[in-house]
Amino acid sequence: MKTTADSSAMISPEGLAPFKKLLLKSCGHRFEKEREQTLSAGLCQRMAKRGVKAHDAYHDLLMRDQEELLRLTELLTVNETYFFREPDHLNLMIDALLPELMALRNRRPIRILSAGCSTGEEPYTVAIMLRERFGAACEQRFAISGVDIDPSAITAAQQGIYGKNSFRGIDKPLVERYFEPHGTGKYLISESIRNLVAFEAANLLDDTRLQKMQQADIILYRNVSIYFPQDIQREIFGRLAGLLADDGCLLVGAAETMHHDIGILSLAQQNSLFFFRKCPAIVYEERRTVSRQSLPTQARSTPRQAESQRAVATESRREKAGTGHTEHARPPSGSAMAGDVRARFDRAVELAHTRQHEKALAILDGIIEQDAAFVKAHCLKASLLITLSRFDEADKVCTDVLGRDSLCLEAYLMLGIIARQKGSNDDAVKRFRETIYLNSACWPAHFFTAEILYARKDAKRAQSSFEAALRILEQGEPKARGQEFFPLSFNAEQFTIICRHKLSLLKENR
Repeated sequence: MKTTADSSAMISPEGLAPFKKLLLKSCGHRFEKEREQTLSAGLCQRMAKRGVKAHDAYHDLLMRDQEELLRLTELLTVNETYFFREPDHLNLMIDALLPELMALRNRRPIRILSAGCSTGEEPYTVAIMLRERFGAACEQRFAISGVDIDPSAITAAQQGIYGKNSFRGIDKPLVERYFEPHGTGKYLISESIRNLVAFEAANLLDDTRLQKMQQADIILYRNVSIYFPQDIQREIFGRLAGLLADDGCLLVGAAETMHHDIGILSLAQQNSLFFFRKCPAIVYEERRTVSRQSLPTQARSTPRQAESQRAVATESRREKAGTGHTEHARPPSGSAMAGDVRARFDRAVELAHTRQHEKALAILDGIIEQDAAFVKAHCLKASLLITLSRFDEADKVCTDVLGRDSLCLEAYLMLGIIARQKGSNDDAVKRFRETIYLNSACWPAHFFTAEILYARKDAKRAQSSFEAALRILEQGEPKARGQEFFPLSFNAEQFTIICRHKLSLLKENR
């Protein structure tokens, strides 16, 4: 039976369900609880505008008419913003982050992206601050872009005309310097500032529209993700992280930082403010002389001790049998084939360092075809696939590794990371526990377990896991702590900061 509506009637929760699903898929926006009324009112308004009376008929129209879907999205998008909103992070960017990046970039323009820029107040704020700091030279030193899903908001940004609500965070001298009256109660931003910013309508879930924004040095993604469910938050954050140049920084709203602390980017702290930085999260090293038995361990229970002894015995038997299947299953040294495999593996490592992932994968596939027992090649391949967010493929590679070496700690750790990225937290915890069982000094397994428990509000167990991770991280040299577990290597100093911060939050909330 078809349901009908007019512009004054509200749609039932059941009637809203297919529209919620469509909007979540198309633009990532969630309309639950208090936002249901907004969705219902917007649907009724557009249905009246188009002369459509049946809900299912309007849903069919949205499915086939992208222009109408865009009009509905524009109507439902919240564009609440103003100049110099949350200035602390903006000052950090201008005073500390930009000088550092300018020194690294060897005179090329610094690229700044405002993701979810709404009607343009944020990127124009950045332009004003740069003009104040660098004068006219900012035109050559910086390239500022603003993107938003709402074309009408982008049009308004390009016009640069603002009412009094947009000025509640800006000092009067700056208004007088960079704006001129434009009609009753309106102001037009100066051409010198307007020319510094390029605007474009783009969906943050649309890779094709975001490609031209590659190699951004700073991304502002503030007070946008609150409208998205957790899985969409994770997906968009991952895409934005992919746009960052090495050492680039991503700034989120003050209340959003910990929601995005999911291991994709390194969490950094400066002047008591948190932001994310794109450090090489995965480092590829041979570590030919380091054995798992040489790593520091904590006291183990009797079952763990027995398992460790079995692991040592197994590897000893392999070596005595002449298989060459040592800790990471290197091919036998001394043979021509081994030398060829080693040289190609070194080349794959080099390509991985320079982020030529597909070329590295091609070489690794050739190595694996020639010597399937070379477990280290499988592990490097899996870590590259994780970097590329090809989690299903990485899962299969790690599973295959465990079929060859049931005691491969790296495979268990990567399977845990994969499960966490896919949102399967129960599976992730299981894998991290297996990793800890093999080596209780594996702090990444403790850390990621703590993160899952923290998200579940299991404060007591989260605190215990964070403390375990921190205890290990504080031992020895931070760089060494970050490179223990091939092939994943982490910025140990950043994880130490995160552990301390999370523990302070847990203690505050007791």
